[in-house]
Amino acid sequence: MEWHIYIDGASLGNPGESGAGIVILNENGSELYRDSIYLGHMTNNMAEYEALIHALKRACQSSIKNLYIYTDSLLVTNQITGKYKIKNPQLINYADTAKNIIEYFSNFTLKYIPRKKNTLADKLAKNAANKKG
Repeated sequence: MEWHIYIDGASLGNPGESGAGIVILNENGSELYRDSIYLGHMTNNMAEYEALIHALKRACQSSIKNLYIYTDSLLVTNQITGKYKIKNPQLINYADTAKNIIEYFSNFTLKYIPRKKNTLADKLAKNAANKKG
């Protein structure tokens, strides 16, 4: 079994009220789960990482071993894959947390996609950020 997860983070004000959006599809493209998670006050990049970590934990809890994650955050994609150096200490902690969870999966792919292909996760993230707890 494999999952395809679309993630996004949003911050109103950057830093500001933030949220994460997650949409999980099975290998046939059928939606299994979606979530809109209020994150509190943080930057957009932190919200993007929070979305990734929430998705990774959800897949682990469901014993998924084959995971494909799609994000419109070029920064997160390139930091996790090692193309970008991480200088911000908070983002280093987020990346380390994510990489530790990623080790659980037999097959893991993190892919950058344009925002227009990530509209549902984007909407869920923005809705969560607007909830303000």
